[in-house]
Amino acid sequence: MVGLTYSRSEPFKVGSEALKSPVGVKVKADPQGLDARADMSKKKSLEEIEAEMDALTGRLSSLSIELQEARRRQQAEPPTEACLSEREQYKALLRKMVGRRVLITVKGPHQGKEGVITRHAGDTFQPVNWYVKLPDGSETRKHKHSFKLLPRQDDSSSA
Repeated sequence: MVGLTYSRSEPFKVGSEALKSPVGVKVKADPQGLDARADMSKKKSLEEIEAEMDALTGRLSSLSIELQEARRRQQAEPPTEACLSEREQYKALLRKMVGRRVLITVKGPHQGKEGVITRHAGDTFQPVNWYVKLPDGSETRKHKHSFKLLPRQDDSSSA
């Protein structure tokens, strides 16, 4: 083990190599690895430290391999039932909403116009905004509370 001693006159050295200290303090290596302030019985030999580093490096590599395998398994596993039901609910909502006629109720340039919902605007499973196609052919994005669903054509004709 190489001990380090403080010296303002020489650069930081480990063994025979000089290194810069990150805080600008110069340190000198003690070639015998002896530090008068440390207890000799607590010091480890260079071989013990290298063996410990090798063991830790091996453990780190095995843990990284385990992590990679766990990530692969997680990606390969089918979605859970809760996730599937959420997706099924989302798809059912899309089937229910797309193609529905709406009356725009919020104040603005489109107030009072009828339109048809064309698609969901966003990437969440709980749609908040929808694209509505207006009679003039333009498409506008509307919040779910800014329009009112009109009865389906099938419902009104059968009554």
